[in-house]
Amino acid sequence: MLLAAVPARAASLNDVPVGEYIRLHVMAEDDSDAAQALKLEVRDACLTAARALLADCDGADAAWARIGENRVALAAAATERARELGYAGEIKAVAGVFDFPDRYYGGVFVPAGRYRALRVVIGAGAGHNWWCVLYPSLCLPEGPEGGMPFHSAILDWLRGLLGGGR
Repeated sequence: MLLAAVPARAASLNDVPVGEYIRLHVMAEDDSDAAQALKLEVRDACLTAARALLADCDGADAAWARIGENRVALAAAATERARELGYAGEIKAVAGVFDFPDRYYGGVFVPAGRYRALRVVIGAGAGHNWWCVLYPSLCLPEGPEGGMPFHSAILDWLRGLLGGGR
């Protein structure tokens, strides 16, 4: 039976109080088209690495500890992707508590406030930002028209299990 192969239920928005969310914040070098495209590539590398790290975390504090323990590896994943694309500048990853504005993620409202976050800064970090909720997973990349398609780590896992692509 397929359901027997499903790992323990991932934390959902209903399981974790909003004050315990852990965010991802990626800051582009500048607002040029190239810097904004690089930001999205770095974001994807960070999300892939973070999903693998956080897949079996049983709470926000465990997820936060794992991010702190692996901050250098997360920065390395971002840097590696940037280097593959020809970017030679600095990329920093900082784990801390930062201010975030009100944000909707596909109809889910996350209020402004101070959140624990992994902040990835590309170069000067002077361009438009990208952010999401890493824990519980609520990362929704913006589409070309600014819409935000739903993303599910569970669906990614099932696609991988069943051989489907992204």
